[in-house]
Formats: sequence, C-alpha cells, structure tokens
Amino acid sequence: MQKQEKIAFLGLGRMGAPMARRLLAAGHPLTVWNRTPARAEPLVAEGAVLAGSPAGAVRDADVVITMLAGPDALTAVADAVVPELRPGMTWVEMSTVGPDAVRELGARLKDGVGLVDAPVMGSTDRAAEGGLGILAGGDTAGVEQILAHLGTVTRTGPPGSGAALKLVVNTAVIGGVGLVAEALRLAAALGLDGDTAREALAAGPLGGAVARAFADGAHFATDLAVKDLRIATAAARLPVAEAVSAHFRQAAEDPVVARADLARAVPRIVRTVHTAPRTPVNIALDNPVGAPGPANAHYSQVARVEHADGSALLFLSGQIAEGATLAEQTQGVFETIEALLGPHGATLADIISIRTYLTDIAGLDEYGAVRRRFLTGTPPTSMTFEVPRLFRPEAQVEIEVVAAVRPV
Repeated sequence: MQKQEKIAFLGLGRMGAPMARRLLAAGHPLTVWNRTPARAEPLVAEGAVLAGSPAGAVRDADVVITMLAGPDALTAVADAVVPELRPGMTWVEMSTVGPDAVRELGARLKDGVGLVDAPVMGSTDRAAEGGLGILAGGDTAGVEQILAHLGTVTRTGPPGSGAALKLVVNTAVIGGVGLVAEALRLAAALGLDGDTAREALAAGPLGGAVARAFADGAHFATDLAVKDLRIATAAARLPVAEAVSAHFRQAAEDPVVARADLARAVPRIVRTVHTAPRTPVNIALDNPVGAPGPANAHYSQVARVEHADGSALLFLSGQIAEGATLAEQTQGVFETIEALLGPHGATLADIISIRTYLTDIAGLDEYGAVRRRFLTGTPPTSMTFEVPRLFRPEAQVEIEVVAAVRPV
C-alpha cells in the first residue's frame, strides 16, 4: 500500500478550503493553518489537525502547500516556515504571486527541499470537484499523485514558469472582462439596449469574456484581480492592462465589491457612462470691488472657473475705455484688465489668450505698440478682428482675455 504523504495546507480561503478538503478525502494526513482560525473549523470537524502557526503546521509534513492571497502573504509565511523545512520535503506554491516571488522563495530554501509552483485555473466550483487546471513549473515527480486529486496538471517548464503563465492567463481574462464592461458602457452612451448589446457581444469573438463578465457561482475576488494586474504591470509595459486595472481599482473602493467576484464590478464600470472623471470646478461671476465698473450695471466683467486644486481660469469679457485716440483707449483697457486681474491673484503676465476687436484694422500698429508695453513676456495666444462698430459709438478697441491663476 502506497504511503500517504503528510500534507501541511496553509491558506484556507475560498479556493484553499475546498482544495484541502479534496486531499483530506483522499486519505492524506492533513494539518491546516489559516490566519483566521475559524475558517479551519469545518475541516477540523472532518479530521484535519489545526496548527497554531505556519511553523507548527509544517514541522512533521512531507509536502507543504500554500494557497495565499499574494506575494506579501507568501513572504510572511516563508519567514515562519523556512527554518522548519528539512531535506526531502517539497513546497507546492499554488497562489497567484508571479514568477519573481517564486524565484525569491526558491532562493531561500535549504538544499534538498523541492519547490513546485503550481497556480490553478478555475473557481470554487472546480476546486470542490477536483477539476482545476494546474500550471506546474519545476519537478513535479514527487507530488503528481497529490496534484491529481485537485485537477489536471500542465507542465510549463522550470520553476517560476507556472506562476508566469498564470499571470498571463489572468491578465487576459481580467482584461477581457474589463473590455466587455467598456463596450457595454459605450452601448449605454449611444442609447442601445443593454441586453441587445450583450447578446451581440456574446455571439462574437468576445463570447468567452462576456460569459465570464456575467458568471454566476464563480469567485475571483475583485481585489485579487487588482493584485494580479499590479504584478503584471510591474513586469512589463501594459497600457491596456493599466487602464483595466484603474477600472477595477475604482470598483474595489466599495468593500463589498472588493470581496465579491469580479463580475460584480462590471455593472459599476458600465454605470460610469455619464460620470467620466472630471476635475470638480466652481464657477462664479466676480467683479472685484474697487475695479473700474462696467458701462452697464447688468454686465459682468469677470467669470472665475476654479478647480479643486485651487487653480482657476479668469474669463474677462470685452473691455473698452475712454480716450481721444486708439492708443489712449488701448492703454485704458489694459489698465482696467490689470485692475480686474489683481484681486484674483493674477497679473498681465498670466494672460494666456487675448482677443481684440478694432473698428479700423489700419490702427493695428498703434494698438500693438501700446500692447507690447503691457505684455512684455511670452505673447499669449491672440486673435484680432476688424468690426464695423462697437456697442459704444466712440469706442475704437475692445479686448477680452483669459488668464490662468496658479494654486497658492
């Protein structure tokens, strides 16, 4: 009769618990550990032994299996476990942590301790049925019978290759779900019926992604999807994955969605169709006290558009001034503009756009000579027009400007 290896199973989350149960049912002596001990109670009732620490769990084991939340959790467990390992043991790392974390773990192991990275494809239903797809990197000879209780093994190459391929697969799956959500957002923006758009997408090349986006009974937590994309985008420049990650990070701000399957994030992404991120602004009509008043009491001279960071744009409506000549009127206008900008924390140097109306374009040089005395820095964007008349008959020039106010 073949010896049943003693197994230490560390990590009893949604995936780890049914996987551990499969090994217990196969007759393996099983010691379990979980950061939250209460999660182990059902397995203990079925015959597993609960350890009080990761080190205690692995001390008498032949095989150590980890199914943890991510690289940080793996590092913390390794800190406790590595000193307890002995030659002849094998560590099967089944979390989604990326190849770098696997290589770092391998470098810490003593001579004679084997390492297999074997992340899985499939959700809780397949874990319970023993139908997972297992991507195994490294020498699996000593653990093949154990892994067979959990699913079908695909050998991927040297240590770290299983973790690498799992990252590739997850990035594609999460990216596909994000693309489906964006396509449905577009459908909503264009006024299309959501069900009609979904059926059309399901019938095309994105059919698998549509099915996953609306899966029922699967569980791949949104916060774990965010974690996987973070690892992937750290490994390579992936603009699409970075954009998808932003969608899921925003959805995961809701704690309920963060813990739920990533399909729960899809409606939230779709619903943002009319709420694309914009910088909040406050718009106010604000004519400074003491500045020259408008010719008409109902005429607003300054509109201030203020952003959340304290920056603002000042829109000064067309200004005119008294004077016998075009030069005198131009000087009066720029003095008025300067007086309007000052109380808002801006100067003539902050003007970024200027529009001028002249009743006689032949006076352009005369106007320009005065303007250059006031605007001495980099010229703003400008346009000059000739008009037959202005609203006051004696006016020869009217100027409107846009100025930028920097945050304090």
